[in-house]
Amino acid sequence: MGVDILPKKEKEMAKGTKHEKKKMATDIKIFIIVCVIVTIILGSAIVYIVMPKDIAVVKNNKISNAEFSYFYSKTYEQYYYYYLLGLFGNIDEQTLISYTKQQALSSAAEVEYLLQEAEKEGFSVSKEDMDAAWNEVDSSLKTTASENGISLNSLCKSYYGVKYDQLKNIYKDIIKAQKYREKIFNDMQVDEEELKAYYDEHKDSFDYNTVRHILIKVDKDAEESVVEEKKKTAQSLLDRVNNGEDFAELARKYSEDDGSKENGGLYDVKKGQMVEEFEEWTFSHAVGDTGLIRTDYGFHVMKLEGITNTFDALKDAVEDSYKEEKYYTSLQEVLNGEYKIEVKDAYYNFKGI
Repeated sequence: MGVDILPKKEKEMAKGTKHEKKKMATDIKIFIIVCVIVTIILGSAIVYIVMPKDIAVVKNNKISNAEFSYFYSKTYEQYYYYYLLGLFGNIDEQTLISYTKQQALSSAAEVEYLLQEAEKEGFSVSKEDMDAAWNEVDSSLKTTASENGISLNSLCKSYYGVKYDQLKNIYKDIIKAQKYREKIFNDMQVDEEELKAYYDEHKDSFDYNTVRHILIKVDKDAEESVVEEKKKTAQSLLDRVNNGEDFAELARKYSEDDGSKENGGLYDVKKGQMVEEFEEWTFSHAVGDTGLIRTDYGFHVMKLEGITNTFDALKDAVEDSYKEEKYYTSLQEVLNGEYKIEVKDAYYNFKGI
């Protein structure tokens, strides 16, 4: 469950209004009657439109339209990025919206479950801590709104699908839920033998090697003369590394990998994360080894900095993952049992924001 509430990218919203002129009856009495009737109809329609429509009920708590809109907006931002990268495979945008709605409902339901459990236990977050958390976000929102010359409500509606005051209330609920979730994790008892067995079963998802690299980019279809020139550049950097120059400084100065150059070319690499040639080199060398490889991105000057592949070294990460899995298994059970989600028509009618 995330509470990353600051905007990452600007969304454009365009709304238009149309004003149509109608002929009016010459008889003043008819005109007045028509106006009264229209006023009543429009008034009723407006009340219906703005009336909050609850999305679902989770035991004693409702998931409001505003709360769901917030989670939908945050999830859609992330999922749409994955969609553009092709990580969801060949799906249409309507299916993407369906995925987003399902995840948003799940996130909102988790918050409502945690809030109710916190209430039963008498758990609370101090006003000072709550205000400190909100004030940090509030300051960023106001700065962003000011820099873009828009109101706070416009900013919040654009990014989160809710008004400023609604966002404030939702955010504070999320903070309380998060704090209680942390308490659940802290109180969770684990057996070390179980942790070791869990580590052995999922070893590849924990073990990692630490490598530094300097990338000299080369297009896959580059001419041979260009390839040779780039290789010479990479080889010269490898020679400088082998002669004792600081790898991190060379990476910051010469690497063309924007993702790692600022931290000296450093990556913690798990199996299945990198392109084949990069991964193969990383997991087939000893600490201190250097080398030169080529991938679709270009030439990489490599140095293996460390190998982390023991339970003792990874115990904290293993414990966190183990607790996470236990928590979500338990959450799934309660959301199918005591806290079973009652989905309302408003969920199915929700078309996105």
